[in-house]
Amino acid sequence: MHHVSFAVADLAASKRFFCEVLGLPEDDRPDFDFPGAWLAVGDRQIHLIEQTGAGRETRGRISRSDHLAMEVADLDVAKARLNDCGIEFVEGGNERLGMSQAFCSDPDGHTIEFVQYH
Repeated sequence: MHHVSFAVADLAASKRFFCEVLGLPEDDRPDFDFPGAWLAVGDRQIHLIEQTGAGRETRGRISRSDHLAMEVADLDVAKARLNDCGIEFVEGGNERLGMSQAFCSDPDGHTIEFVQYH
């Protein structure tokens, strides 16, 4: 995987979530003719593309199949950060696979999963 792209309704709100809440740094982005941002996730990226005017609806997209999963070293730290920022989340896990999970939504309803393997 090189990058994941999300259509967003409000670029500033999405950048606050991904950069300030999740702590992802913003990467340099070419000067495209549409608003967006590139964020670093290790040596990979998340591309945020603001959808303005008529076009694809971005809200209400929460789904198991439409999500980004990020592996974390300590799920309790990730959950504490979400709590500190007032971000609601649900917990899950699969003991057979030896993992714990937490799920939240970004400002556009994309599901963000945090997974810790035991």
